[in-house]
Amino acid sequence: MTRVSRVVFLLILLGLLVAGLSQQLPKASWQSSLADALPNQVSETQRAYLESQQPNTQQLLIAFEQSGHSAGELRTIVESEVAVLLQREPTLKRAELTDTKAFLSFYREHAGRLATKQDTERLRAGQFNGLISDAQSLLQSPEPVLVPVTQDPLLLTQRYLKSLPDLMPGYKNHNGLYSRTDGETVQVLVPLQIAGDALSINQTQQVVAQLHGFIRAVKQTDADISSYRSGLIFHADAGAKQAKQEMTWFGGLSLLLVLSVLIWVFRSPFQLFYTLSLLAVASAFGLLATLFWSSSPHVLMLVFATSFIGLCIDYVIHGFIARSHGASAWKALTPALWLGGLTTIAGYALLLAVPLPLLQQLGVFMAAALFSAVLLVTLTLPWLPKPKQPQAKWQRFCEKAEAGYCRLQRQLPSRWLTVLPVITVVILIAAHASNDSVRLLASSPKPLLEEENYLREHTSFYFSPEVILVAGDTRQQVIERTSLVDESYHAIGISSYYPPISQQQDAIELQRQLFESSEGVAFLQWLGISAPKLNAVEAAHPLEHQFLYPFKDLWLSVVRLKQGQAAASFGDKPWAQVFDPIEHASSALGEYRQSMQVWLGVLLALSFFVLFIFLNRGAALKEKAKASWQVFSVILLSVSTALLIAQLSQPLNLFHWIGAMFVLVLSIDYGVFCASRLQRSHALQAIYLSALTTLVAFGALTFSSTPAIAAFGQVVMVGVLVSVLFCPLITAAPTKDIKKDEVQ
Repeated sequence: MTRVSRVVFLLILLGLLVAGLSQQLPKASWQSSLADALPNQVSETQRAYLESQQPNTQQLLIAFEQSGHSAGELRTIVESEVAVLLQREPTLKRAELTDTKAFLSFYREHAGRLATKQDTERLRAGQFNGLISDAQSLLQSPEPVLVPVTQDPLLLTQRYLKSLPDLMPGYKNHNGLYSRTDGETVQVLVPLQIAGDALSINQTQQVVAQLHGFIRAVKQTDADISSYRSGLIFHADAGAKQAKQEMTWFGGLSLLLVLSVLIWVFRSPFQLFYTLSLLAVASAFGLLATLFWSSSPHVLMLVFATSFIGLCIDYVIHGFIARSHGASAWKALTPALWLGGLTTIAGYALLLAVPLPLLQQLGVFMAAALFSAVLLVTLTLPWLPKPKQPQAKWQRFCEKAEAGYCRLQRQLPSRWLTVLPVITVVILIAAHASNDSVRLLASSPKPLLEEENYLREHTSFYFSPEVILVAGDTRQQVIERTSLVDESYHAIGISSYYPPISQQQDAIELQRQLFESSEGVAFLQWLGISAPKLNAVEAAHPLEHQFLYPFKDLWLSVVRLKQGQAAASFGDKPWAQVFDPIEHASSALGEYRQSMQVWLGVLLALSFFVLFIFLNRGAALKEKAKASWQVFSVILLSVSTALLIAQLSQPLNLFHWIGAMFVLVLSIDYGVFCASRLQRSHALQAIYLSALTTLVAFGALTFSSTPAIAAFGQVVMVGVLVSVLFCPLITAAPTKDIKKDEVQ
């Protein structure tokens, strides 16, 4: 291909890339929720719950404590600042589950129809005098009457109001604020709710900034006021800030060191510019292929795809060094470059067979980006100006390393490279332990966790992540079924706030019998009213959207368990099931981990056969088999050693295996280049430089405070280090063709 035709071809490729991205990017709907990345192997009711709004993700609680002052003083200060906060931040509002005044009008409208089960049983037992006496005592007491007496003479609904779930036990409600006094300590709770998405980074930062301003405003009124925070939004904000800080320090320092090393070795800003440009273009091709594959890619795919940076830099460095040593070195490199690239591409293409959308997207991105990188390197480098050779000091270092490895090869037993990986694999399998908990995905600052635990211990504001899902064909059927579950577990569901129609009918009919009795007639005469005429009605409670969800052809009712409460199985109730979203997410991560394990095993086997067929094609069959087996052994040793060492600090999880994936594909490249026709010192110049940049860039992640990121970084650091130490011990197959083309 002539230089002109190559330029035309590249311009056509870039034009198609720009046109494709311009068309696909506006249509893309990026997914960021973990639920979007999980497999869809859930029941219909579980999927309905996962797609519904979960109150724990939206609720937050702020507490203030002060000693030596009255509750009224602190409450007045807090109430004033809450009004300012709600005015400044429209996405915040008072928590519905604790704001009883917000739905008091509903109970006034349905007065007389709603009665506690205890009062219904008293009516059924004919305890008319006791009920009438209770109503008269309440009417004659200072306590305000909250329901119309003409509609509910026995004030059954007022007593029903008192039986509603108390999420703030021990606290007194004051217009949505809760306070209590413990000795000289006064505490005021502010339960709030977010109207938007608590996991949206931009919205989270804005809301948390307003909340912290609110906390500061209250604490500035008196130095003795202390505060506590609780809620997912605070953890999401802390996680985002922590990630930003780690990216700034780890990413910035490692990038600075990597650029310094590249500039020192190559002494050319142009080579650095070329590397970054090729990385950007190849990544864009990978993104375009992913957008064609899926219109809803997941952001986690981009996180996992960062391994492409190391592979791309590896190819470019090999290309520069080969070009700097002349045409024969470049000619020797090209087959190895394509062999290493296509073997890795085939491995990533295998991910398309995994029934997990996230891994399929990763496979498409990596395969397209790697193919683009290899193609661009082989097309563009030959007609660029001949690059400078690496620093003389760097070349001498690699020549000494080659000489040292040659001496070591003569001293080592012939089968040591087979025995060592077998031993590490056996130990790894024997000691294997895994932990797929989603809690490894993030970690919160210790002070925030302490504040969270304090509030969870002193209130019932939050529910357990485990829920009971009740399904029904109609709204009333699902409410009826929910009431049966509520009775068994004393949990909180829609029937805790609104009884089913059948219970309303019972209460109305039993009251009618009371009003027709002599005691009832006398009571109505005492009140000076006639007997109310009531009918059971189907109405939507203001809190219904917190518990009831219509879904396709069924209704779903969510029964929420209090913290520390566990539900048993429902063998006699096939329409009810226990579901824990955290356990489900952890199980899904385990499924991803197992898929990654299978993928690594298949790629290991595939790499051996591909290398056996294509590596050093001019060599004798015995020598080809030996070289292929040595490359395979080094790959296996690198991956197994990295996982074995990582397992010493914590059980293996998905992110360990993602790191192992990166180690495997890099080890394939290192092994292919060491076993190919390249002069060994030239290959080591590129391999050591690539490994150094990878160790700096990804090894820094080992020090992350997020366990998942640290796990990834640790495996990459150990695996790449083992690979780069053992790859030079691979012996290339000596043939006449190799000797003829070898660069001296």
